[in-house]
Amino acid sequence: MIRPPKTCHSCPMTFLTGLSWWILIPMVFLIVGGIAIIARVVSTRVLKDHASQSSTNASPLMPTLGVLFALLSSFAIAAQWANQSAADSVVSRMSTSSARLAWASTAPGASTIEIQSALAADLTTTADDGWDQLQSGDDILFNESASYRELQQTVRDSVYSSSMSVPAASELLSAVDEVGASRHELTDAASKSLPTLLLLVLALSGIALTVNAVILTVASHRKAAYVVTSVVVLVSLDLALLLVLAAPFRGTVQTSPKAIQAVVQRIETGFYSR
Repeated sequence: MIRPPKTCHSCPMTFLTGLSWWILIPMVFLIVGGIAIIARVVSTRVLKDHASQSSTNASPLMPTLGVLFALLSSFAIAAQWANQSAADSVVSRMSTSSARLAWASTAPGASTIEIQSALAADLTTTADDGWDQLQSGDDILFNESASYRELQQTVRDSVYSSSMSVPAASELLSAVDEVGASRHELTDAASKSLPTLLLLVLALSGIALTVNAVILTVASHRKAAYVVTSVVVLVSLDLALLLVLAAPFRGTVQTSPKAIQAVVQRIETGFYSR
């Protein structure tokens, strides 16, 4: 069987998306601000007597570069927010399907205790080790976990070796299949991170906007600080926000397993019983 390549744990995108917002924002601000300072020093030395003419040439480019950066950043942020919301919805569906399985296991003839114990063990493993695997991109290990295989085997043994009614057996099998489907949806949601090429294009457009702002104000020291600082702050915040939302299971804003853990708590308290 051919397996897809795993996520590169040392890749720059994996590293960046795993950082907290209070690290990302200052780091991006320092990088963009450093580029602005270097551009200021270089443009002052290179342009010299042509500073006024360069500012005139740079002026028409500001609206174009500004609109380009705004469109790219708004598209990227909206797409990543949609991915984050989709991941949250998948966790909610997994919680709902698990609750359905827990209720279905209370049917007459079903091995209620064994099924609910296996379900609680699988959900606990998913919320702990499984979340770490999703964060690191180990989707194969996540989908082939021993606890999940044990859950599937326990449910099928109960259905095939008991005198359950056909509707009850069908409901039990349908519920456990729904749990399995939600696991695959979860790995799909975890794999939808920000494309490196999109981040690179957005970063280049932000750098171009920053450098153009520096050239625009190279002949005016008073206006330079206000204009360039505003552009640096805008570009830095946009890029940092994009990185915060770049991966649903890494970084500051990530999908929580609380809905799954709540099902485990209800199983342990005997909520799913007749």
